[in-house]
Amino acid sequence: MKNLPAIFSVLLLVFSACSEKKPLPENPQETKSVTPAKDIFANDSVWVDDSLKLGENVMAKFKIKSLVFANITDKTLLDSIYATQNIKADDYSKKGLLAALESQKTEFYEGTKESLKDWAPEFPQTWEQNSAMKLFSKSDDFLTVQYTSDGYTGGAHGYYNELYKVFDSKTNKTLQLADVIKDQDATIWGRILMAHFLKNDLERNQAQMLLVKQIPLNTNFYFDAENLYFLYNQYEIAAYAAGPVLIQIPFTEIKPLLVPAFRQRLNLN
Repeated sequence: MKNLPAIFSVLLLVFSACSEKKPLPENPQETKSVTPAKDIFANDSVWVDDSLKLGENVMAKFKIKSLVFANITDKTLLDSIYATQNIKADDYSKKGLLAALESQKTEFYEGTKESLKDWAPEFPQTWEQNSAMKLFSKSDDFLTVQYTSDGYTGGAHGYYNELYKVFDSKTNKTLQLADVIKDQDATIWGRILMAHFLKNDLERNQAQMLLVKQIPLNTNFYFDAENLYFLYNQYEIAAYAAGPVLIQIPFTEIKPLLVPAFRQRLNLN
C-alpha cells in the first residue's frame, strides 16, 4: 500500500484532465469569413510598342499603353474612360483593348505614308505618336486617371498633352465640373485662378508667357483631400515654351462655391 498515495495522485490528474472545461465554440457570426468588397477600379494594362521605316528619311514609332479595368461592366463608363485615347470598342477586355491598340498603330503608319506623299524631309527624322494611361490616384470611391500624349510628325516642334478624368465608383459615372463647383461665375473664378496662378508661379516663371488677361475655368481638373487642381496645356493660356500650367486652389478658400454633396463626400463641411 506504499504506492497508494501515488496511485490516487495519478487518478486525480487523469480526472482533472478529462473534466477540464473545453472552450465554448466561438460565435458563428464572428468567425464567419467575410468576402472583401470587389475593387471596381482594380486594374491591369496592355500596350503596343513598335517602329517601322517609312520612306528614305522617316522612321515611324508608335507607342501606347492602356489600363484594363476587368471589374467595370458599365458600358457608358468604359466608353468614357477610353474616349480620351480615341478607343471605342464593344469589348474592353485585355484582348479587345489590344486589338484596338493594334488598329491605332496601323492607322498611324497608314496616315504617315499618306503624309509623306505630300512632303518628305530631306534629312533623317523620327515621326512618333505616344499615348499612355496612368492610375493617378484612388481614394474615397474616386479614381483619377492621367492621360498623356506626345509626338512629332515634322514641323518646328512636337506636341505634348496632359489630361485628367475623375471617375466615381458610387455612381459609375465620370465626375463633371458641375458635380464639384456650383457657382461657375467667370468673373469670380477669373480672380481666383489668376491669384493662385501667380502664387504658384513664384518658382515656375510662367507668368511672363501668359497669353490671357483672365484665366477661364476648364474641365481638366482633379483633386486631393485638401486642394482642387486645374491643368492647362500648352497654348491654352500660356505660350508653348511655358509647358503645362497647373493651378492649385485650397478647398478652404472656395468652400461656399462647392456643391454641398461634394463637400460632404470629402468631409469639407
